[in-house]
Amino acid sequence: MVPNPVLRRITLLLLVVLLVPAGTALAAPTLRVLTSFLPIYLFTKNVAGNAPGVEVEMMLPASLGCPHEYALTPADMKKIAAAVLFVANGLGMEEFIGDPVRKANPKITVIESGAGIVPIRAASESGHGHGDVNPHSWVSPRNAILQVRTIEKALSAASPVNGARFKANADGYVKRLETVAAEFDAASKQYKNRNIVTFHNVFDYLARDLGLSVVGEIEAVPGQEPSAGEIRKLLGIIRQSRAAAVFGEPQYPEKLAAMIGREAGVPVRALDPVATGATGLTAYEDAMRGNLRVLRETLGR
Repeated sequence: MVPNPVLRRITLLLLVVLLVPAGTALAAPTLRVLTSFLPIYLFTKNVAGNAPGVEVEMMLPASLGCPHEYALTPADMKKIAAAVLFVANGLGMEEFIGDPVRKANPKITVIESGAGIVPIRAASESGHGHGDVNPHSWVSPRNAILQVRTIEKALSAASPVNGARFKANADGYVKRLETVAAEFDAASKQYKNRNIVTFHNVFDYLARDLGLSVVGEIEAVPGQEPSAGEIRKLLGIIRQSRAAAVFGEPQYPEKLAAMIGREAGVPVRALDPVATGATGLTAYEDAMRGNLRVLRETLGR
């Protein structure tokens, strides 16, 4: 007698059910999400949380910093090839998210989380090698909120089954970021001197939020120390504008900022752009609150 095909399929299905231990769920497909560097990883990880079947990985090491002119390595290409989503900052920060990423994985979806932010045009002629758009959007709690919402929508589109979880996670994180932003706003009302000098143009978006004026930068291009003439010009700007302070960054040696502050006779402190550091879920908030304390101490006197 010829076996009934339907009966045979039912029999096989029953065997599978019997062989799977009670209480064991069949594994869901994994949504692999690759993020470009630390702040984007922090935003994405907070949205993803512990959603089942979702893995979030950071491509660049947390110690590397901003990926200015970064070139993808063979290890990076493998990570891209295995990912479904690639979450970047955008605004020209990650120059490799065009053809190099597509070459590694033609099917990958690239999310530029900062695409909806009103950009600031870089003051320096070099533009950090990114045209004339300042790409450091995340160094502003208010921009971070916008980027988190963009990431939430992207994750929900890629994994609709987890959409409600992503939204709940994003809502909670946004509420925390709104608290940080409100703390910055409240403190800024007490600032007596709003003219500052920064190491790079990393804090322009935060300055815009708080009504601060960045009157000068120590390094127009990361890693390229200013010439003697440029230092003399900066010292003149500091004195003429009566800048309140010179702000270095923990990612760079403090010697140069300290020398300029000493020559100009103004305080020197450090502000953290959250481009390197811890990877815990509260790392962004912790670093930004550290910056808030520094600003209160130097500008609120």
